[in-house]
Amino acid sequence: MTRRFHPLRAWCASALVCSCHGGAPTPAAQRARLPEGVAAKVGSEEVALATVARIARAQGISPTLARDRAVSDALFAAAARAKFEGTSVVPIAERGALARALLQGLKVDAISRGPATDAEIAELTARRWQELDRPESVRTTHAVVKVDGPASDAKARAVADRIRDAVRGITDPEAFMRAANAVAHDGVEVRVERLPAVTADGRTYDPDNPQSDPAQHFDIGFASAVQTLAVGQISDPTKTVFGYHVILCEARLPEQRVPLEQRRVRLYDQVIKGRAEQAKQELLSQLSAASPTQPERAADDLTARVQVQE
Repeated sequence: MTRRFHPLRAWCASALVCSCHGGAPTPAAQRARLPEGVAAKVGSEEVALATVARIARAQGISPTLARDRAVSDALFAAAARAKFEGTSVVPIAERGALARALLQGLKVDAISRGPATDAEIAELTARRWQELDRPESVRTTHAVVKVDGPASDAKARAVADRIRDAVRGITDPEAFMRAANAVAHDGVEVRVERLPAVTADGRTYDPDNPQSDPAQHFDIGFASAVQTLAVGQISDPTKTVFGYHVILCEARLPEQRVPLEQRRVRLYDQVIKGRAEQAKQELLSQLSAASPTQPERAADDLTARVQVQE
């Protein structure tokens, strides 16, 4: 049987064999027959033919140049090991390289699972609803007269009625707060403040503070009440679990809905990162369960530093 000519094997037959002593190669190169699948040998390190092929393919270079680059890397690694042998530098560097290789593999696997699914998009949308799927919201200033119990209910309602009379016709939030604070409180607690916008289901949105907590919720009774107000309108005293509210509607903010397919494109990188992170955590859990000892803190730090790029 006639063997087909393989360009990689052709130059491997005369590949460079280096022997490193004390971190430096010998002055003269030696020629030797290499094992099957080995392109070059640097000291005890073998450069695999498959590695050279991957370098050539990834960088778009010739097999000879790819082999030379792999040999150069192996020489550098051998010299580094010789110089730093017995120190912590080599194991740290090797763990870092292995961590990067592992996470790169997790990223490739995440990409291979295909486009972002509807379920993945829904999960991310729920966390980033303020920018991706925000309903109409209402921004308000209010005065709340707190009710401590049934005995204080009538007194709290009377104070709320007086506040409503004092702020009647006021549309400026600062003027509203001054007028509300000027009303005699008769020993009950009154809080006067401006609030972030609130949706009908109680979620809050503050366009002036993008870092605000998107998980914050207002009382649903309060949220429902503000939805009925027009801009500049002041409510009658409205009862919630906290007490009686007098509410000024400052503004109604329009909804912002990003179509599903646009979200699928916009969130793709975050989906891939999430898949890879989940796979990493599952792997760490498996390793922890398989070993009676806890994983090294240093190893976890190394993987934490290598983030999947968005």
